[in-house]
This record gives sequence, C-alpha cells and structure tokens, in this order.
Amino acid sequence: MSRIVVDAGPWQAAPRALPAWKAIFAIGDVHSHADHLWTLHERISGIIALEHDARDVSVVWLGDYVDRGWEPLQTLDLVAAGLGRPEISEVKLLGNHERYLLDAATGRDLSLPRLLNWWRYGGEETLKCLAPDAEIDNPQTVGAALFESLGDERLAFLEALPLQHRIGDYVFVHAGLNPDRRLDDQDEEDLLWIREPFLSGWDWPHPVTVVHGHTPDGPIALQHRIGIDSGVFASGSLSAVEIRGEELRFLTTRIER
Repeated sequence: MSRIVVDAGPWQAAPRALPAWKAIFAIGDVHSHADHLWTLHERISGIIALEHDARDVSVVWLGDYVDRGWEPLQTLDLVAAGLGRPEISEVKLLGNHERYLLDAATGRDLSLPRLLNWWRYGGEETLKCLAPDAEIDNPQTVGAALFESLGDERLAFLEALPLQHRIGDYVFVHAGLNPDRRLDDQDEEDLLWIREPFLSGWDWPHPVTVVHGHTPDGPIALQHRIGIDSGVFASGSLSAVEIRGEELRFLTTRIER
C-alpha cells in the first residue's frame, strides 16, 4: 500500500532577505494531482500552526492547476479553498494551462489549431474529463461542454486569477520575467510562457528574485530565480518553497510504498 508523504529539505541561504517575522510559502505546478496538493496543504498548515503567526504568512500558488492529470475539478476546488485560514494572505496566480482552459470554455479562442495544440501539450486528460462526449474537430461542442463542467463559480475564480504578485524583493509569477523588459512592462506571453533568456539569467537586470513554476527543473534556488515546478505528473513529486528571513527550504511530496 502506498501513501503520499512530504519531505522537508535542509535550510539554505535565500537570495533575498525578508523581515525576520515574515514567512512565504509558494506552491509549484499541481497539474491535476489533487492528492499531492492535499498532502502539501496539510503539511504547510501544520508548519504555520507550530512555527508562525498566521498573520505574518503569505501563500502563493503559481498556476498550472489543470492538465497532465485526472483530477482537474478537484484540484481547482482545492486551490480555490486554499488553507482555510482568513488570517493568511493567499494569492492564486494564472498559469498557461488555465489560459488554454479559459479561452476554450469562454469561447474566446475555440479554433481547431488552438485546441489541438492544447491537447498535444497537456490538455488531453482535462478534455477527456470535462468534455468526454465532445468531438475535438467540433470546437463549439468542446467549449460548451467545458463551460458546463466548470460552472459559474469555477469560471469566475479562473477569470480573477492575477498574472503576478510581489512581496518585498520577490516576484511571484507562473513562468518568469523577460530580462529585456522593465518590471512594469512585462506582457502576458512572457509571464505565462517564457523560458530563455529568463532561465539562464545572464546579466540579470532586475533587483528582484523570481519565484516561478512552468519549467520542470525544480526545486532549484539561484540568485535570480527560485523554480519549484518538479514535474509531478512525471516525477511523482510536487514541490513548494518556504522562505523566512534570510533562509529557505523546499517541501516536496513523494509516494512512499
């Protein structure tokens, strides 16, 4: 019999300092793995209860809640519910996979090439779960099925998701920042999709460290970025980072058999 457990990595130096009393948790790409997210929520809630004043805690979800897994609705509902503590500051960000879902469910982009691209890059499971009887070559039926499956409350939640959030000298965003654009001049395409030249970070111009998902090379902490997408759909591990004061550590789920 197997179960999901959470390992806490060693404390290490953080690239930017927070006030000693402040704590931030950021959660990487869940990709419809609600069981891993539930376990991670439980561990983070326990850490907050034992080690922090909840009023000094921020929790950020970095997007990509759907696709590549078989529990899209359960995962969206878990993210929307958060940790259930009103004293905690919670921010849920938009990911590129939510953009695919929103564009199809609202009819903003129901072109066949767009749907096929989504299917090919992670949307197959979501479309099979939420639009099982719709034919992908009939995009209008796909959009209608997604709209019905999501319902008004989930659609409103998705529509309200912001693209980025800043806390001190940390910027939280799904994919990253474009080093060739000013901080206040980033566009959605980069925030949701960028990889290079962001990942390598040569001659990083911004006075912030980016906490992001999207690229499954995490968990990793560099001076210009903290990547926490650990590719749960392939690795069986969902990651988060806890930053407090001048230190950070990673929290990572794994399947224990």
